[in-house]
Amino acid sequence: MKNIQLKPLKRLMKKLTIENLWIYVLKYMLIKKEPVKAYEVVRYVKKTLPYKPATVTVYTVIYRLAHEGLIDTVKIGGETLYQINNLGKKAFSEAITVFHQILDLLEKDV
Repeated sequence: MKNIQLKPLKRLMKKLTIENLWIYVLKYMLIKKEPVKAYEVVRYVKKTLPYKPATVTVYTVIYRLAHEGLIDTVKIGGETLYQINNLGKKAFSEAITVFHQILDLLEKDV
């Protein structure tokens, strides 16, 4: 992503990334198509986003997604892994729809 200099654009980027990490966490799980370790998600998020959230923030989002039923916890060989479920896929799809609606609204009549 481009280097953003203006304060309003920085705030926008932060709102669309760090403050909505759940979308990026679910995206990674969709890409992987198999259970993943939490630290893999952390690595993906830090590599992908222009703002680097604290590791504990990513873990908190993962735990919250599990608690809210959007991802499943899977125990394999004594390790805890996480996998997106149908509710998580639906939430991700709806988030993408919201982004499209916002873009349509912003681009309309411009």
